[in-house]
Amino acid sequence: MTLSTADQLEILDIVHRADEAASHRHADGYIALFTPDAILDGAQGSYSGREALRAAVGKVWAAEGPSTLHLALNPVIEAGEQNGEAVVRSVLLIVSPGAPAVIQATALIRQELRRDGNSWRITRRTVTPAG
Repeated sequence: MTLSTADQLEILDIVHRADEAASHRHADGYIALFTPDAILDGAQGSYSGREALRAAVGKVWAAEGPSTLHLALNPVIEAGEQNGEAVVRSVLLIVSPGAPAVIQATALIRQELRRDGNSWRITRRTVTPAG
């Protein structure tokens, strides 16, 4: 299966909206981009379902400090195994803004998405520390 250009643009928009919500600590906006049964996993644990994700990201964002930027770099989108599925791989930079800006962390991100009605939603986000 191949993804249409419109699908690829919508998927990129989801990835970037997730990073913007994380940068602004907007949990409701972040969680809305996930399916109800979504999984968030990686070095900081595994969480399933929107409420578990909400609790997890609250802790993660608090540990980053009051202000960081989440920047997805070089996203690569591939069609998933089933029709209506996609996988996005990217590099995440977590940056403390200021003069000078400081890179707090880097991670490899793998996101699985599924078409949910008329839009795409994240079904799984796996975070692996880079390096």
